[in-house]
Amino acid sequence: MRRLQKRFLLLALVVGLGALLAWLDVYDADSVTRDPKARAQEPSHVVKNATLTLFDDSGERHQVLRTPQLTHTPELAITQLSAPDATLFDSQQRRWHVSAEHGTIDRQEHLTLSGNAQIRAPEEGWKLGTERLHYDSNAAHAYSELPVRLQQPPQHMQAQRMDVWLNEDALRLTGNVRGYHPIEVDNEDNTP
Repeated sequence: MRRLQKRFLLLALVVGLGALLAWLDVYDADSVTRDPKARAQEPSHVVKNATLTLFDDSGERHQVLRTPQLTHTPELAITQLSAPDATLFDSQQRRWHVSAEHGTIDRQEHLTLSGNAQIRAPEEGWKLGTERLHYDSNAAHAYSELPVRLQQPPQHMQAQRMDVWLNEDALRLTGNVRGYHPIEVDNEDNTP
């Protein structure tokens, strides 16, 4: 009889412990709620060594973008780029180069470059640098609302804001514009 009591007590202890664990499991599952905002910030695609080419309505390419890593989050409709390097084409198919430490592409396919962002016109030999550069590929318009530095050695200029329209070959610097433009010296001696 004593043996039977021990087995019954052991069985009751195991059943009681199982019931307690089941109750704790149900209680924990109910207390955990999923955050839909956190889920929306999770990327759905990560692509290594990506090259993206955008074409205009007439089939001409107007942007080629290269990046070591592209991360796309569809819920936020944003694509993040690491170390983006792009070639932009204007209406005359001239090439303009842009680069930065980071970049994003939004729903309207606007490219935003940040961290030592630069745009270079190799044919003209000038380079423009800023901390954040925006580019609208449909309008071929690059702009920055942060301080910029335009260089074409030995000349350089600084301003608080800039706009570049690639198709019109136009640049506008605004806000406290300053520059250095050395005078050309004629080395010929005109004395008799």
